[in-house]
Amino acid sequence: MSDDGQSGAGRREVAYRLFATEFEDADLSYSESDEERAPNYVVTPTGARVNRLFAVGVLTEVEQVSDDVLRGRVVDPTGAFVLYAGQYQPDEMAFLEAADTPTFVAVTGKARTFQPEDSDRVFTSIRPETINEVDAETRDRWTVQAAEHTLDRIAAMAGAIAREERGDDLRAVLQDSGVGEGLAAGIPVAVDHYGTTPTYLAALRDTALDAARVVAGTTDEVDSLDVNPDAQGDARLAALTDVGVEVGRVSDAAGAEGSTTEAPSQPSSAGAASQPTSAEAGHSGTETSSSTGGVEPETVESSASASSVDTSESTDSSSVETAETGASATDEVAAGSGESGASSGADDDVASAASDESESGEAGAGDETAGGDESADGELGDFDPGEYELEDETREQIEEEYGTEFQSGTEVEEPGSADIETEPDDAGSSTADQPATSEEPEPEPAEQDTTERSAETVAEEPEDLQAAVVDLMDELDDGSGIDRDALIETATERFGVDEDDVEDAIQGALMDGQCYEPDDETLKPI
Repeated sequence: MSDDGQSGAGRREVAYRLFATEFEDADLSYSESDEERAPNYVVTPTGARVNRLFAVGVLTEVEQVSDDVLRGRVVDPTGAFVLYAGQYQPDEMAFLEAADTPTFVAVTGKARTFQPEDSDRVFTSIRPETINEVDAETRDRWTVQAAEHTLDRIAAMAGAIAREERGDDLRAVLQDSGVGEGLAAGIPVAVDHYGTTPTYLAALRDTALDAARVVAGTTDEVDSLDVNPDAQGDARLAALTDVGVEVGRVSDAAGAEGSTTEAPSQPSSAGAASQPTSAEAGHSGTETSSSTGGVEPETVESSASASSVDTSESTDSSSVETAETGASATDEVAAGSGESGASSGADDDVASAASDESESGEAGAGDETAGGDESADGELGDFDPGEYELEDETREQIEEEYGTEFQSGTEVEEPGSADIETEPDDAGSSTADQPATSEEPEPEPAEQDTTERSAETVAEEPEDLQAAVVDLMDELDDGSGIDRDALIETATERFGVDEDDVEDAIQGALMDGQCYEPDDETLKPI
Protein backbone atom coordinates (compact mmCIF):
# COMPACT_ATOMS: atom_id res chain seq x y z
CA MET A 1 0.00 0.00 0.00
CA SER A 2 1.24 3.42 -0.86
CA ASP A 3 2.54 5.48 2.02
CA ASP A 4 1.02 8.54 0.40
CA GLY A 5 -2.39 7.39 1.50
CA GLN A 6 -1.41 7.61 5.12
CA SER A 7 -1.11 11.28 5.91
CA GLY A 8 -1.62 14.84 4.82
CA ALA A 9 -4.58 17.14 4.41
CA GLY A 10 -6.96 16.09 1.69
CA ARG A 11 -5.90 12.44 1.77
CA ARG A 12 -8.21 9.60 2.73
CA GLU A 13 -6.83 7.75 5.73
CA VAL A 14 -6.69 3.99 5.99
CA ALA A 15 -9.22 2.50 8.41
CA TYR A 16 -7.39 0.41 11.02
CA ARG A 17 -8.62 -2.84 12.48
CA LEU A 18 -7.88 -2.98 16.18
CA PHE A 19 -9.58 -4.43 19.22
CA ALA A 20 -11.64 -2.34 21.60
CA THR A 21 -9.34 -3.10 24.53
CA GLU A 22 -6.33 -1.49 22.82
CA PHE A 23 -8.44 1.45 21.64
CA GLU A 24 -9.59 1.99 25.25
CA ASP A 25 -5.95 2.11 26.38
CA ALA A 26 -5.21 4.99 24.00
CA ASP A 27 -5.14 8.45 25.56
CA LEU A 28 -3.11 10.49 23.07
CA SER A 29 -4.42 12.41 20.08
CA TYR A 30 -2.53 14.90 17.96
CA SER A 31 -2.28 16.52 14.54
CA GLU A 32 0.98 16.88 12.64
CA SER A 33 0.18 20.34 11.28
CA ASP A 34 -1.96 23.39 11.94
CA GLU A 35 -3.71 23.21 8.59
CA GLU A 36 -7.46 23.51 8.83
CA ARG A 37 -8.04 20.15 7.16
CA ALA A 38 -5.07 18.32 8.66
CA PRO A 39 -6.12 14.90 9.98
CA ASN A 40 -6.27 14.23 13.71
CA TYR A 41 -4.73 10.98 14.96
CA VAL A 42 -5.28 8.79 18.00
CA VAL A 43 -2.07 6.87 18.77
CA THR A 44 -2.44 3.48 20.47
CA PRO A 45 0.16 1.76 22.68
CA THR A 46 1.28 -0.46 19.77
CA GLY A 47 1.96 2.55 17.56
CA ALA A 48 -1.17 2.48 15.40
CA ARG A 49 -1.72 6.08 14.26
CA VAL A 50 -5.48 5.96 13.86
CA ASN A 51 -7.49 8.58 12.04
CA ARG A 52 -10.18 6.16 10.90
CA LEU A 53 -10.98 2.67 12.13
CA PHE A 54 -13.13 -0.24 11.02
CA ALA A 55 -14.83 -2.33 13.70
CA VAL A 56 -17.33 -5.19 13.64
CA GLY A 57 -19.20 -6.40 16.69
CA VAL A 58 -22.55 -6.52 18.43
CA LEU A 59 -24.56 -3.35 18.88
CA THR A 60 -25.74 -3.97 22.43
CA GLU A 61 -27.43 -0.70 23.34
CA VAL A 62 -28.43 2.69 21.98
CA GLU A 63 -29.08 5.64 24.27
CA GLN A 64 -30.32 9.18 23.68
CA VAL A 65 -27.80 11.35 25.54
CA SER A 66 -29.06 14.72 24.32
CA ASP A 67 -31.62 16.17 21.95
CA ASP A 68 -29.42 15.63 18.93
CA VAL A 69 -26.88 12.97 19.97
CA LEU A 70 -27.22 9.19 20.22
CA ARG A 71 -24.71 6.92 21.89
CA GLY A 72 -24.22 3.32 20.80
CA ARG A 73 -22.09 0.55 22.24
CA VAL A 74 -20.51 -2.03 19.92
CA VAL A 75 -18.94 -5.03 21.64
CA ASP A 76 -16.11 -7.13 20.23
CA PRO A 77 -14.53 -10.15 21.99
CA THR A 78 -12.22 -7.89 24.03
CA GLY A 79 -14.33 -4.90 25.03
CA ALA A 80 -16.65 -2.19 23.74
CA PHE A 81 -16.41 0.67 21.26
CA VAL A 82 -18.52 3.74 22.03
CA LEU A 83 -20.17 5.58 19.11
CA TYR A 84 -21.61 9.08 19.09
CA ALA A 85 -23.86 10.12 16.19
CA GLY A 86 -25.33 13.60 15.98
CA GLN A 87 -27.21 15.81 13.58
CA TYR A 88 -24.28 15.88 11.16
CA GLN A 89 -24.39 12.08 10.85
CA PRO A 90 -28.06 11.76 9.87
CA ASP A 91 -27.81 8.35 8.21
CA GLU A 92 -25.89 6.84 11.10
CA MET A 93 -28.23 8.46 13.62
CA ALA A 94 -31.23 7.05 11.76
CA PHE A 95 -29.65 3.59 11.76
CA LEU A 96 -29.11 3.69 15.52
CA GLU A 97 -32.64 4.94 16.14
CA ALA A 98 -34.14 2.09 14.12
CA ALA A 99 -31.76 -0.67 15.22
CA ASP A 100 -33.03 -3.63 17.19
CA THR A 101 -30.41 -4.62 19.74
CA PRO A 102 -28.54 -6.87 19.93
CA THR A 103 -27.45 -7.03 16.29
CA PHE A 104 -24.19 -7.48 14.42
CA VAL A 105 -22.91 -4.26 12.84
CA ALA A 106 -19.89 -3.04 10.90
CA VAL A 107 -18.75 0.50 11.68
CA THR A 108 -16.29 2.75 9.88
CA GLY A 109 -15.60 6.07 11.56
CA LYS A 110 -13.23 8.67 12.95
CA ALA A 111 -11.27 7.95 16.12
CA ARG A 112 -11.76 10.55 18.84
CA THR A 113 -10.61 11.18 22.42
CA PHE A 114 -12.12 13.30 25.19
CA GLN A 115 -10.89 14.22 28.67
CA PRO A 116 -13.35 15.78 31.15
CA GLU A 117 -12.06 18.89 32.90
CA ASP A 118 -12.30 17.32 36.36
CA SER A 119 -10.82 13.96 35.42
CA ASP A 120 -7.46 12.49 34.54
CA ARG A 121 -9.06 9.80 32.43
CA VAL A 122 -9.19 10.04 28.65
CA PHE A 123 -12.15 8.44 26.89
CA THR A 124 -12.06 7.14 23.33
CA SER A 125 -14.99 7.06 20.95
CA ILE A 126 -15.91 6.72 17.29
CA ARG A 127 -17.72 9.28 15.18
CA PRO A 128 -19.36 6.91 12.67
CA GLU A 129 -19.18 7.51 8.95
CA THR A 130 -21.02 4.31 8.00
CA ILE A 131 -22.93 1.69 10.00
CA ASN A 132 -24.22 -1.47 8.36
CA GLU A 133 -25.91 -4.58 9.69
CA VAL A 134 -23.83 -7.72 9.08
CA ASP A 135 -23.84 -11.36 10.16
CA ALA A 136 -21.90 -13.51 12.62
CA GLU A 137 -19.55 -14.76 9.91
CA THR A 138 -18.49 -11.21 9.08
CA ARG A 139 -17.85 -10.54 12.77
CA ASP A 140 -15.71 -13.68 13.00
CA ARG A 141 -13.70 -12.77 9.91
CA TRP A 142 -13.06 -9.29 11.28
CA THR A 143 -11.96 -10.76 14.62
CA VAL A 144 -9.36 -12.92 12.89
CA GLN A 145 -8.15 -9.95 10.83
CA ALA A 146 -7.90 -7.71 13.87
CA ALA A 147 -5.96 -10.41 15.72
CA GLU A 148 -3.47 -10.77 12.88
CA HIS A 149 -3.00 -7.02 12.52
CA THR A 150 -2.55 -6.65 16.27
CA LEU A 151 0.12 -9.37 16.31
CA ASP A 152 1.92 -7.64 13.45
CA ARG A 153 1.94 -4.29 15.25
CA ILE A 154 3.12 -5.96 18.46
CA ALA A 155 6.03 -7.51 16.59
CA ALA A 156 6.88 -4.19 14.94
CA MET A 157 6.73 -2.33 18.26
CA ALA A 158 8.88 -4.98 19.98
CA GLY A 159 11.48 -4.66 17.26
CA ALA A 160 11.49 -0.88 17.64
CA ILE A 161 11.81 -1.04 21.44
CA ALA A 162 14.91 -3.19 21.00
CA ARG A 163 16.61 -0.45 18.98
CA GLU A 164 18.63 2.41 20.43
CA GLU A 165 17.14 5.12 18.22
CA ARG A 166 14.23 7.20 19.47
CA GLY A 167 12.08 10.03 18.19
CA ASP A 168 12.72 11.27 14.66
CA ASP A 169 15.78 9.03 14.36
CA LEU A 170 13.65 5.94 15.02
CA ARG A 171 11.02 7.13 12.58
CA ALA A 172 13.68 7.59 9.89
CA VAL A 173 15.16 4.15 10.58
CA LEU A 174 11.74 2.51 10.36
CA GLN A 175 10.87 4.27 7.12
CA ASP A 176 14.26 3.40 5.62
CA SER A 177 13.57 -0.21 6.59
CA GLY A 178 10.32 -0.21 4.63
CA VAL A 179 7.79 0.45 7.40
CA GLY A 180 4.70 2.28 6.20
CA GLU A 181 4.60 6.00 6.92
CA GLY A 182 1.74 5.84 9.41
CA LEU A 183 3.19 3.07 11.55
CA ALA A 184 6.71 4.50 11.31
CA ALA A 185 5.34 7.80 12.62
CA GLY A 186 3.16 6.23 15.30
CA ILE A 187 5.67 3.87 16.91
CA PRO A 188 8.14 6.56 18.10
CA VAL A 189 5.24 8.62 19.47
CA ALA A 190 3.85 5.60 21.32
CA VAL A 191 7.26 4.67 22.74
CA ASP A 192 7.77 8.21 24.00
CA HIS A 193 4.24 8.79 25.35
CA TYR A 194 3.22 5.40 26.73
CA GLY A 195 6.62 3.86 27.43
CA THR A 196 5.12 0.66 26.04
CA THR A 197 6.76 -2.36 27.65
CA PRO A 198 7.20 -6.01 26.63
CA THR A 199 4.87 -6.94 29.50
CA TYR A 200 1.99 -4.98 27.97
CA LEU A 201 2.74 -6.29 24.49
CA ALA A 202 2.76 -9.87 25.79
CA ALA A 203 -0.59 -9.38 27.52
CA LEU A 204 -2.12 -7.81 24.42
CA ARG A 205 -0.71 -10.65 22.32
CA ASP A 206 -2.48 -13.18 24.56
CA THR A 207 -5.70 -11.18 24.24
CA ALA A 208 -5.49 -11.16 20.44
CA LEU A 209 -4.81 -14.90 20.35
CA ASP A 210 -7.70 -15.60 22.71
CA ALA A 211 -10.02 -13.58 20.47
CA ALA A 212 -9.04 -15.77 17.53
CA ARG A 213 -9.51 -18.88 19.66
CA VAL A 214 -13.04 -17.76 20.51
CA VAL A 215 -13.78 -17.79 16.79
CA ALA A 216 -12.16 -21.21 16.49
CA GLY A 217 -14.26 -22.51 19.36
CA THR A 218 -11.26 -23.55 21.46
CA THR A 219 -12.04 -21.07 24.23
CA ASP A 220 -15.24 -19.49 25.50
CA GLU A 221 -14.19 -15.92 26.25
CA VAL A 222 -11.32 -13.47 26.29
CA ASP A 223 -9.84 -12.45 29.62
CA SER A 224 -9.84 -8.71 30.22
CA LEU A 225 -6.59 -6.83 29.60
CA ASP A 226 -5.69 -5.48 33.04
CA VAL A 227 -2.14 -4.38 32.23
CA ASN A 228 -1.09 -0.77 31.72
CA PRO A 229 1.05 0.07 28.67
CA ASP A 230 4.05 0.89 30.91
CA ALA A 231 3.67 -2.14 33.22
CA GLN A 232 6.92 -3.87 34.14
CA GLY A 233 7.44 -7.62 34.09
CA ASP A 234 9.60 -10.43 32.82
CA ALA A 235 8.30 -10.70 29.24
CA ARG A 236 11.03 -11.08 26.62
CA LEU A 237 11.19 -9.02 23.43
CA ALA A 238 12.45 -11.99 21.43
CA ALA A 239 9.27 -13.93 22.15
CA LEU A 240 7.16 -11.00 20.95
CA THR A 241 8.92 -10.50 17.64
CA ASP A 242 8.71 -14.21 16.82
CA VAL A 243 5.03 -14.36 15.91
CA GLY A 244 5.29 -16.32 12.71
CA VAL A 245 5.19 -13.36 10.31
CA GLU A 246 8.06 -11.39 8.90
CA VAL A 247 8.23 -8.42 11.25
CA GLY A 248 10.26 -6.53 8.69
CA ARG A 249 7.26 -6.12 6.41
CA VAL A 250 4.52 -4.79 8.65
CA SER A 251 2.73 -1.74 7.28
CA ASP A 252 0.46 0.70 8.99
CA ALA A 253 -2.92 -0.31 7.67
CA ALA A 254 -5.10 -2.97 8.09
CA GLY A 255 -7.12 -3.04 5.73
CA ALA A 256 -8.41 -3.34 5.90
CA GLU A 257 -8.71 -1.55 5.97
CA GLY A 258 -8.62 -4.94 4.62
CA SER A 259 -7.89 -7.04 1.54
CA THR A 260 -9.32 -8.42 -1.62
CA THR A 261 -8.12 -12.00 -1.57
CA GLU A 262 -8.89 -14.72 0.91
CA ALA A 263 -5.90 -16.52 2.36
CA PRO A 264 -6.13 -20.31 2.37
CA SER A 265 -7.44 -21.78 5.59
CA GLN A 266 -4.05 -22.74 6.94
CA PRO A 267 -2.94 -22.28 10.53
CA SER A 268 -1.81 -18.72 11.04
CA SER A 269 1.22 -17.23 12.59
CA ALA A 270 0.36 -17.11 16.25
CA GLY A 271 -2.96 -18.72 16.85
CA ALA A 272 -5.06 -16.67 14.49
CA ALA A 273 -6.33 -18.24 11.31
CA SER A 274 -5.53 -16.92 7.88
CA GLN A 275 -7.58 -13.96 6.92
CA PRO A 276 -8.85 -11.94 4.02
CA THR A 277 -6.20 -9.42 3.10
CA SER A 278 -6.68 -6.17 1.28
CA ALA A 279 -5.57 -3.03 0.42
CA GLU A 280 -11.95 -5.15 4.51
CA ALA A 281 -7.48 -2.84 5.28
CA GLY A 282 -7.85 -5.03 4.36
CA HIS A 283 -6.89 -2.82 5.62
CA SER A 284 -7.55 -2.72 5.79
CA GLY A 285 -6.87 -2.55 4.57
CA THR A 286 -3.86 -4.55 5.22
CA GLU A 287 -0.96 -4.27 7.50
CA THR A 288 1.89 -5.68 5.48
CA SER A 289 5.24 -4.87 4.07
CA SER A 290 7.37 -3.00 6.57
CA SER A 291 10.47 -3.60 8.62
CA THR A 292 11.60 -2.90 12.13
CA GLY A 293 15.13 -4.11 11.70
CA GLY A 294 17.02 -6.28 14.12
CA VAL A 295 14.58 -9.16 13.72
CA GLU A 296 15.13 -12.25 11.61
CA PRO A 297 12.53 -12.38 8.83
CA GLU A 298 10.34 -15.45 8.57
CA THR A 299 7.30 -15.30 6.34
CA VAL A 300 5.16 -12.33 5.35
CA GLU A 301 1.45 -12.02 4.86
CA SER A 302 0.46 -9.60 2.11
CA SER A 303 -2.55 -8.70 0.03
CA ALA A 304 -1.43 -11.22 -2.58
CA SER A 305 -0.50 -14.17 -0.38
CA ALA A 306 -1.60 -16.48 2.42
CA SER A 307 -0.24 -16.00 5.90
CA SER A 308 2.59 -18.18 7.16
CA VAL A 309 2.53 -20.99 9.67
CA ASP A 310 3.88 -20.92 13.19
CA THR A 311 4.23 -24.58 14.10
CA SER A 312 4.19 -23.90 17.82
CA GLU A 313 0.66 -22.48 17.63
CA SER A 314 -0.82 -24.40 14.73
CA THR A 315 -3.03 -26.68 16.81
CA ASP A 316 -4.77 -23.69 18.37
CA SER A 317 -5.35 -21.86 15.11
CA SER A 318 -6.00 -24.40 12.42
CA SER A 319 -9.77 -24.12 12.57
CA VAL A 320 -10.22 -20.39 13.05
CA GLU A 321 -11.29 -19.48 9.53
CA THR A 322 -13.28 -22.68 9.04
CA ALA A 323 -14.93 -22.68 12.45
CA GLU A 324 -18.70 -22.57 12.59
CA THR A 325 -20.05 -19.10 13.12
CA GLY A 326 -22.99 -20.05 15.22
CA ALA A 327 -22.13 -17.67 18.04
CA SER A 328 -25.17 -15.52 18.63
CA ALA A 329 -25.34 -11.83 19.26
CA THR A 330 -26.73 -12.63 22.69
CA ASP A 331 -23.55 -14.52 23.57
CA GLU A 332 -21.50 -11.50 22.56
CA VAL A 333 -23.63 -9.26 24.72
CA ALA A 334 -22.94 -11.47 27.71
CA ALA A 335 -19.22 -11.40 26.99
CA GLY A 336 -19.17 -7.62 26.78
CA SER A 337 -21.61 -6.77 29.54
CA GLY A 338 -18.83 -6.10 31.98
CA GLU A 339 -16.96 -3.72 29.70
CA SER A 340 -16.99 -0.07 30.60
CA GLY A 341 -15.76 1.98 27.64
CA ALA A 342 -16.92 5.02 29.55
CA SER A 343 -18.40 5.32 33.02
CA SER A 344 -21.96 6.50 33.26
CA GLY A 345 -21.00 9.71 35.01
CA ALA A 346 -18.40 10.71 32.48
CA ASP A 347 -20.44 9.56 29.48
CA ASP A 348 -22.61 12.65 29.66
CA ASP A 349 -19.51 14.85 29.41
CA VAL A 350 -18.28 12.82 26.47
CA ALA A 351 -21.66 13.09 24.79
CA SER A 352 -21.67 16.84 25.24
CA ALA A 353 -18.22 17.07 23.71
CA ALA A 354 -19.29 14.76 20.90
CA SER A 355 -22.19 17.06 20.10
CA ASP A 356 -19.90 20.09 19.97
CA GLU A 357 -17.35 18.22 17.90
CA SER A 358 -20.06 17.00 15.54
CA GLU A 359 -20.90 20.60 14.73
CA SER A 360 -17.32 21.83 14.38
CA GLY A 361 -15.75 18.68 13.01
CA GLU A 362 -17.92 18.48 9.95
CA ALA A 363 -16.19 21.48 8.40
CA GLY A 364 -12.87 19.71 8.68
CA ALA A 365 -14.09 16.45 7.27
CA GLY A 366 -12.24 17.18 4.08
CA ASP A 367 -9.24 15.24 5.25
CA GLU A 368 -10.84 12.20 3.70
CA THR A 369 -11.69 13.16 0.16
CA ALA A 370 -13.04 10.40 -1.97
CA GLY A 371 -10.38 11.06 -4.54
CA GLY A 372 -7.69 10.20 -2.06
CA ASP A 373 -8.41 6.50 -1.83
CA GLU A 374 -5.33 4.37 -1.73
CA SER A 375 -4.43 2.40 -4.80
CA ALA A 376 -2.99 -1.05 -4.84
CA ASP A 377 -0.56 -0.02 -7.57
CA GLY A 378 2.32 0.44 -5.17
CA GLU A 379 1.74 -2.66 -3.09
CA LEU A 380 3.64 -5.10 -5.25
CA GLY A 381 6.57 -2.87 -6.10
CA ASP A 382 9.03 -4.91 -4.04
CA PHE A 383 7.44 -8.27 -4.70
CA ASP A 384 9.83 -11.19 -4.54
CA PRO A 385 8.47 -14.40 -6.14
CA GLY A 386 10.29 -16.51 -3.55
CA GLU A 387 9.18 -14.44 -0.63
CA TYR A 388 6.26 -16.61 0.32
CA GLU A 389 7.90 -20.03 0.01
CA LEU A 390 7.25 -22.32 2.98
CA GLU A 391 10.12 -24.13 4.61
CA ASP A 392 10.37 -27.91 4.14
CA GLU A 393 9.61 -28.59 7.80
CA THR A 394 6.46 -26.44 7.63
CA ARG A 395 5.29 -28.13 4.45
CA GLU A 396 5.81 -31.60 5.93
CA GLN A 397 3.79 -30.70 9.02
CA ILE A 398 0.88 -29.38 6.95
CA GLU A 399 0.83 -32.52 4.81
CA GLU A 400 1.04 -34.78 7.86
CA GLU A 401 -1.62 -33.02 9.96
CA TYR A 402 -4.14 -32.03 7.33
CA GLY A 403 -3.57 -34.48 4.48
CA THR A 404 -4.00 -31.75 1.91
CA GLU A 405 -1.47 -33.06 -0.58
CA PHE A 406 -0.06 -29.58 -0.22
CA GLN A 407 1.39 -27.86 -3.27
CA SER A 408 2.78 -24.40 -3.71
CA GLY A 409 1.96 -22.26 -6.70
CA THR A 410 5.22 -23.28 -8.37
CA GLU A 411 4.48 -27.02 -8.23
CA VAL A 412 1.58 -27.26 -10.66
CA GLU A 413 1.74 -30.53 -12.58
CA GLU A 414 1.69 -30.82 -16.33
CA PRO A 415 -1.84 -30.88 -17.82
CA GLY A 416 -1.59 -34.56 -18.76
CA SER A 417 -0.55 -35.70 -15.30
CA ALA A 418 -3.35 -33.73 -13.66
CA ASP A 419 -6.05 -35.59 -15.65
CA ILE A 420 -6.64 -32.54 -17.79
CA GLU A 421 -7.42 -33.43 -21.36
CA THR A 422 -5.13 -31.73 -23.83
CA GLU A 423 -5.81 -31.17 -27.49
CA PRO A 424 -3.57 -32.92 -30.02
CA ASP A 425 -0.68 -30.83 -31.29
CA ASP A 426 -1.99 -30.94 -34.83
CA ALA A 427 -5.45 -29.72 -33.84
CA GLY A 428 -4.49 -26.14 -34.35
CA SER A 429 -2.99 -26.76 -37.78
CA SER A 430 -6.02 -28.48 -39.27
CA THR A 431 -7.70 -25.19 -39.90
CA ALA A 432 -4.60 -23.81 -41.53
CA ASP A 433 -4.60 -26.72 -44.02
CA GLN A 434 -8.06 -25.79 -45.24
CA PRO A 435 -7.95 -24.14 -48.67
CA ALA A 436 -8.70 -20.45 -48.52
CA THR A 437 -11.83 -19.22 -50.23
CA SER A 438 -11.25 -17.33 -53.41
CA GLU A 439 -13.06 -14.22 -52.35
CA GLU A 440 -13.90 -12.38 -49.16
CA PRO A 441 -17.40 -12.97 -47.76
CA GLU A 442 -19.64 -9.99 -48.05
CA PRO A 443 -20.12 -8.18 -44.73
CA GLU A 444 -23.44 -8.52 -43.03
CA PRO A 445 -25.60 -5.46 -43.56
CA ALA A 446 -26.23 -5.09 -39.84
CA GLU A 447 -22.53 -5.06 -38.91
CA GLN A 448 -22.09 -1.35 -39.49
CA ASP A 449 -25.22 -0.55 -37.49
CA THR A 450 -24.01 -2.73 -34.61
CA THR A 451 -20.65 -0.98 -34.57
CA GLU A 452 -22.31 2.41 -34.48
CA ARG A 453 -24.62 1.36 -31.65
CA SER A 454 -21.76 -0.08 -29.60
CA ALA A 455 -19.78 3.11 -30.01
CA GLU A 456 -22.75 5.08 -28.78
CA THR A 457 -23.20 2.87 -25.72
CA VAL A 458 -19.62 3.20 -24.46
CA ALA A 459 -20.03 4.93 -21.12
CA GLU A 460 -17.77 7.59 -19.80
CA GLU A 461 -15.78 6.79 -16.66
CA PRO A 462 -17.68 8.08 -13.61
CA GLU A 463 -16.07 10.74 -11.44
CA ASP A 464 -16.16 8.40 -8.42
CA LEU A 465 -15.51 4.91 -9.77
CA GLN A 466 -15.56 3.33 -6.30
CA ALA A 467 -19.05 4.67 -5.57
CA ALA A 468 -20.20 3.55 -9.01
CA VAL A 469 -18.85 0.04 -8.46
CA VAL A 470 -20.55 -0.20 -5.06
CA ASP A 471 -23.84 0.94 -6.64
CA LEU A 472 -23.39 -1.67 -9.37
CA MET A 473 -22.72 -4.28 -6.70
CA ASP A 474 -26.02 -3.36 -5.01
CA GLU A 475 -27.79 -3.55 -8.37
CA LEU A 476 -26.45 -7.00 -9.28
CA ASP A 477 -26.69 -8.55 -5.81
CA ASP A 478 -29.55 -11.03 -5.64
CA GLY A 479 -29.14 -11.53 -1.91
CA SER A 480 -26.34 -14.07 -2.09
CA GLY A 481 -23.62 -11.73 -3.36
CA ILE A 482 -22.16 -11.08 -6.80
CA ASP A 483 -19.42 -13.06 -8.52
CA ARG A 484 -16.23 -10.98 -8.49
CA ASP A 485 -15.32 -11.70 -12.13
CA ALA A 486 -18.86 -10.93 -13.27
CA LEU A 487 -18.77 -7.61 -11.41
CA ILE A 488 -15.44 -6.66 -12.98
CA GLU A 489 -16.65 -7.62 -16.46
CA THR A 490 -19.91 -5.68 -16.10
CA ALA A 491 -18.15 -2.62 -14.68
CA THR A 492 -15.56 -2.49 -17.46
CA GLU A 493 -18.30 -2.69 -20.08
CA ARG A 494 -20.62 -0.20 -18.43
CA PHE A 495 -18.06 2.40 -17.36
CA GLY A 496 -15.47 1.97 -20.10
CA VAL A 497 -12.57 1.47 -17.67
CA ASP A 498 -9.76 -1.06 -17.32
CA GLU A 499 -10.08 -4.16 -15.15
CA ASP A 500 -7.24 -2.88 -12.94
CA ASP A 501 -9.19 0.31 -12.23
CA VAL A 502 -12.25 -1.73 -11.24
CA GLU A 503 -10.07 -3.94 -9.04
CA ASP A 504 -8.68 -0.84 -7.30
CA ALA A 505 -12.22 0.43 -6.75
CA ILE A 506 -13.22 -2.91 -5.21
CA GLN A 507 -10.21 -2.77 -2.91
CA GLY A 508 -11.17 0.72 -1.82
CA ALA A 509 -14.71 -0.44 -1.08
CA LEU A 510 -13.40 -3.34 0.99
CA MET A 511 -11.10 -1.01 2.90
CA ASP A 512 -13.94 1.41 3.61
CA GLY A 513 -16.21 -1.35 4.89
CA GLN A 514 -18.67 -0.92 2.01
CA CYS A 515 -18.52 -4.60 1.09
CA TYR A 516 -16.98 -7.88 2.18
CA GLU A 517 -16.06 -11.28 0.76
CA PRO A 518 -18.23 -14.24 1.86
CA ASP A 519 -15.75 -16.41 -0.05
CA ASP A 520 -12.83 -16.10 -2.46
CA GLU A 521 -14.95 -15.41 -5.53
CA THR A 522 -17.92 -13.47 -4.15
CA LEU A 523 -18.48 -9.88 -3.07
CA LYS A 524 -21.43 -8.69 -1.01
CA PRO A 525 -22.31 -5.06 -0.25
CA ILE A 526 -22.86 -4.12 3.41
